[in-house]
Amino acid sequence: MISGFRKLIVIACLLIMAGGGYLAWEHYQRVYANAPPKGIVGQVACQLRLHDVKTSSPKLDDQPFLTNCLMGGYITKSDLDDAGLSP
Repeated sequence: MISGFRKLIVIACLLIMAGGGYLAWEHYQRVYANAPPKGIVGQVACQLRLHDVKTSSPKLDDQPFLTNCLMGGYITKSDLDDAGLSP
């Protein structure tokens, strides 16, 4: 009886830890998925995304990505105005 109870507690603890890890991973993905890379790579990525928005219809993740680019200093407000994305 005690051995079965211990196994049940161990399984419950493992499930709780797995659930917490899953929630932490989901939070990480939401926060950092739309962040541009750092440095020159980030600048190029932002310019390419801005060019894609100018030439085609915007996708759902374009606005958060370009907002992060603007806040990171990779693009300017006039770049967004040229693309027709002014707030």
